Amino acid sequence: MMGDLRKERDTTKQLTAKYKAMESKLLVGGRNIMDHTSEQQKTLETRRQEISEQSRREREILQQVMVQDEETLELRETFSSLQQEVEAKTKKLKKLYAKLQCVKAEIQDVNDEHVRSRQELEQTQNQLTRELKFKYLIIENFIPPEEKNKIMNRLTLDPEEDQWKFQLLTPSESQMKKRLASAVGYKRPISQYARVALAMGAHSRYRAENILFLELDMSPPTTVSLDHWPSEVRPNCSPSPTDNVPYRERVTRVRKSRSW
Repeated sequence: MMGDLRKERDTTKQLTAKYKAMESKLLVGGRNIMDHTSEQQKTLETRRQEISEQSRREREILQQVMVQDEETLELRETFSSLQQEVEAKTKKLKKLYAKLQCVKAEIQDVNDEHVRSRQELEQTQNQLTRELKFKYLIIENFIPPEEKNKIMNRLTLDPEEDQWKFQLLTPSESQMKKRLASAVGYKRPISQYARVALAMGAHSRYRAENILFLELDMSPPTTVSLDHWPSEVRPNCSPSPTDNVPYRERVTRVRKSRSW
């Protein structure tokens, strides 16, 4: 048992030593090999740009010297024979050919610079695309859709700073909704609880209108004859059954209740 444990410990120590040895090969001065390679590539690219810039300056200086030589030759040219004219034209042709080669080299440098710029833009675009996909992945997996919609609705683009900003949570006075003047179908505002209580026939405190209901006066109607002559005086008339009924004023008649 102890022997197996010692073997396992020895094996673990050996693996740890191998791991540290490999790590020491990969790590140089506290940096890993990927960072070191990236720095070397950046240094190489910088050096390449410096060499290209130096070559461009040399070509410009050469062109200036050639222009000065041409001007000097044009001033000093005196042809004494046809052979001297041929030599002068040949020398001038060589200079023009050298100038043509310089122009071609400049065009090639411009094309190389354009290719490098395009590659840098493509790398930047790819990096931004990866970051955007990563952020979208985080939003889809860790942020509820409702919260995401709230955040998207609050985002506004500032054209001056060219940045996205959040709107304030507290709305301004112009954005606040006006208070309702009355509920639908009612003359005055009424709450939902009051509506339910009113439908259940609760106390009159929940009513916005028709607070007081008066029952109808169910007394029997009375009719009187417009002829108030006594029965003794009526000629040829039998006594009326309503002669003994007292006359009632209009105030005591049936009146319906009103709602205020």
